[in-house]
Amino acid sequence: MIKTQDYLDRMKNLQASIYQADLEAFLVTSQDSIYYLTGVTYVPLERPFFILVRPDRAAELLVPALDREHLASAPNVGEVHNYWDYPSPPGEGWPELLLDLLKGISHLGIEPALPQEIACQLINFAPRVVPLVEELRLVKSEAEIEMLRQSAHYADMGMQKIIAASYTGVSEIEIFSQARSVQMTVIKETEFDALNTSLMTAAWPARLGTQPHGIPRIDDRLESGPHIGLSFMRINGYGAECERTFFVTTPTPQAKEMFAMMVEARQRAYNLVRPGIPCSEIDQAANGFLRQEGLGEYLLHRTGHGFGLSNHEGPWVAEGSQDVLVENMLVSVEPGIYIPNLGGFRHSDTVLVTRDGYECLTHYPTDLNSLTVSTGKLFTRIRGALVRKAVGI
Repeated sequence: MIKTQDYLDRMKNLQASIYQADLEAFLVTSQDSIYYLTGVTYVPLERPFFILVRPDRAAELLVPALDREHLASAPNVGEVHNYWDYPSPPGEGWPELLLDLLKGISHLGIEPALPQEIACQLINFAPRVVPLVEELRLVKSEAEIEMLRQSAHYADMGMQKIIAASYTGVSEIEIFSQARSVQMTVIKETEFDALNTSLMTAAWPARLGTQPHGIPRIDDRLESGPHIGLSFMRINGYGAECERTFFVTTPTPQAKEMFAMMVEARQRAYNLVRPGIPCSEIDQAANGFLRQEGLGEYLLHRTGHGFGLSNHEGPWVAEGSQDVLVENMLVSVEPGIYIPNLGGFRHSDTVLVTRDGYECLTHYPTDLNSLTVSTGKLFTRIRGALVRKAVGI
């Protein structure tokens, strides 16, 4: 659990970063950044929220009127201003109040994710885009690591349910439905934050082998070939993932070979995960190996990304990354091979950088035998038929 003092320290650290960047003020606008700094759960929808942070005074909030009381509970914010609604009558909307708050500021910093609608209002300030909050979020506190351990635990649980529910001919809806039982467990076992929790269990079928971000149909059936199970969790504000390539029929010799290549690429990445190592070198160790093996045309993405409030954030384990690993960073290790007419091969784990190496926070088995599913599951098939009947497929 993140304590009040953690939020106070985060704001002080941001104020120090603003001072070091020679800025008079910094405008925080992204939902994750505001949650990181205040711990207040909210969903902005079409109504923007702002924190104006100066290095030498209490931060100020500008929020919609209907959220004023809720956001005023932030432990490290001074005055809370509010605008009427969106859209508002002239003189009562956020642009007018925001510009009034910014009067006299000539050196303003803004976040990289600032929406264009807001950026247009700030053009006369010539603001500098600086990722100050993103940089603070790179290295996790002990409390954050415990939250991430918790999320990784449920990511493992989701993967266990995916594999347990699988058999030759299993439908995608049966895999999707596994997230519901994980959610019920999360509700029972944690201080459940509904707005900051999302769960997904899915399996990318072999037919989507070259589309790792393609969308399975709920009536897709898993037959021959490699399938990629994905347990993608954000539990009470912190994200983790566990992905596995698995089979519901006996894998072919080519599939076994590609599976082994993927596992070897992962191991070469793991061999480098420790403080002081540039993320680009880790990507080169994994994807560089696959290119050397003649598989370059079958690569579609970097080796990994970071975790925290988002399931995808820095540090970026990619050849173009400037990030260097530091103790208490979190990364994924997930080089992938995507072969037309065969399928995709990718495992992913949530990995903590430790003082002298790493600790894998997700633990589901990665070997081929454990990920080749037996088809003799009568009860699972009956339950699957009931699920399909319930949704009309």
